[in-house]
Amino acid sequence: MQLPDTPPLEGEDYAAQLRAASDYLEFARSLLPAARAGDHAAQFYIFRALDYCTREYRAYFGRGPAWRTLDDAMRRATTRWPYDSELVRSIYTQCHTLVETGSNEFGERDEWLRMASDGGYPLAQVTYAQNQWHAMSGPEDVATLEARRRLVGKAIRSRDPAVVSAVADVILAPEGQGYEWDYLAWRLAACQRGFDCSPQSDFVKWSCYGDTNCQPYETAIDLIRRATGNDFLEVEARARWINEKIDAGDWEAMGF
Repeated sequence: MQLPDTPPLEGEDYAAQLRAASDYLEFARSLLPAARAGDHAAQFYIFRALDYCTREYRAYFGRGPAWRTLDDAMRRATTRWPYDSELVRSIYTQCHTLVETGSNEFGERDEWLRMASDGGYPLAQVTYAQNQWHAMSGPEDVATLEARRRLVGKAIRSRDPAVVSAVADVILAPEGQGYEWDYLAWRLAACQRGFDCSPQSDFVKWSCYGDTNCQPYETAIDLIRRATGNDFLEVEARARWINEKIDAGDWEAMGF
């Protein structure tokens, strides 16, 4: 069955609002009316705020049934490479009120993602597919793999560079049958489409976390070039091919 191209669905720039937010509890609360009214982008960004704080706050401040204080976490960051004290402070500022006082008012974070994905929000669809892969605990059957591929196929029709980048984290081929550098080719394709690949981008920040080889001026493309070495030209060609097929709407050639 032919799937229609999916236009961008986001009216408000919630991604920019999230980047600018200093308190993720207030950010999530600000989106609740729109999310409850059926705004699938708002639903997704509530999930994103909840998910970020759940994972990152636990990583830096979790200590059994209680939480570390900021001072305790900062002292710990100075003795545990590659912990970054500024990152610890940022996570605390953004997340401590949400995690320690306000998270229950939003219910299950994955339910917000499911609603956004079911509603056809492309970035939610590809994120839902990512989570399906991450949740696996054993071998994957063909039907599950194909269901994930169909979901990504719907998302990629948006041609959104953020979706193209996110496809890098979705396994779309059985183990041993994928393109060797395919995940980096998708990242590079997103850069070519205008996705933020600057030295200040999230991809660079998390790729360089703990990597002493990273330099302050390096972009995502620089990191991909360094990682792939002599294979970079092949990866670059693969990224161009991905974008050519996206621009042409040749989903069948891409397996979607």
